[in-house]
Amino acid sequence: MKKHPMLKYLKEEGPAGPRLPLIMCPGCGVGQVLNYTLRAVDTVIHEDGLRPEDFVFISGVGCSSRLASHYLNFDSAWTLHGRALAVATGALLANPKLKIIVFTGDGDAAAIGGNHFIHTCRRNLDMTILCINNGLYGMTGGQVAPTTPLGQTTTTTPYGNVEDEFDLCRLAQTAGATYVARWSTAHPHQTIKTITRGIRKKGTAFVEILSQCPVHFKTAPAEMFRGLKKSTVPLKKAGRKETQGRIPVGEFCDIDKPDWVARYQKIIDRLGSDESPHE
Repeated sequence: MKKHPMLKYLKEEGPAGPRLPLIMCPGCGVGQVLNYTLRAVDTVIHEDGLRPEDFVFISGVGCSSRLASHYLNFDSAWTLHGRALAVATGALLANPKLKIIVFTGDGDAAAIGGNHFIHTCRRNLDMTILCINNGLYGMTGGQVAPTTPLGQTTTTTPYGNVEDEFDLCRLAQTAGATYVARWSTAHPHQTIKTITRGIRKKGTAFVEILSQCPVHFKTAPAEMFRGLKKSTVPLKKAGRKETQGRIPVGEFCDIDKPDWVARYQKIIDRLGSDESPHE
């Protein structure tokens, strides 16, 4: 039987036995994001002359965070809740040549890891952040999250959420990220292209991927998948009267500016030259 082409990047066996199929709930969008990410990585490896050893995957805690160390046949780190970007920063500064990809969820990035998220974008650290946003805390019971839509029922908001949700793309763009985009699991081709661009981008690339959670929303996966298409609208059409209430998807920001490492290297070069103010 013909194997899936992306299996070459996965661990099929582990100390406790077979690692596949994934431990994710049936219909979860995390597996789709894994597929999209590996296809983007595969493109960069073949077209840009990179090797698997040039990549490091880092994750925090949550449904999405199981992907890094559990399944990927790459160097990886499974870190603390909300601290994935802090560990990714350390890896980048230890070896700025690495292509660092961070798997995080909306709770991991926007709640307990919110400050790390803001300052990673502000510093324009050279990494790709993939935020799988299902609008709640999927792994710990389906509680309300910073990205839960207004009025949404969760296990901790049985009468509807009364708080406005974070727009993570606006937050990333305002904080200083050089590449910001949003798609959903229902947009496979666009998501793969966007992740590829994010990996190639110098500086902080933030890609939000809206994802289904059939278990906690008690909705069939196929219905949720269709719902993601219906509830989103291309960015260029957002704001029109007929698209009000729908979530804009597309590229929000694609700019060029020096990343943190490049700016710090200028200081090192200056201190090593005759222009040093301390000499």
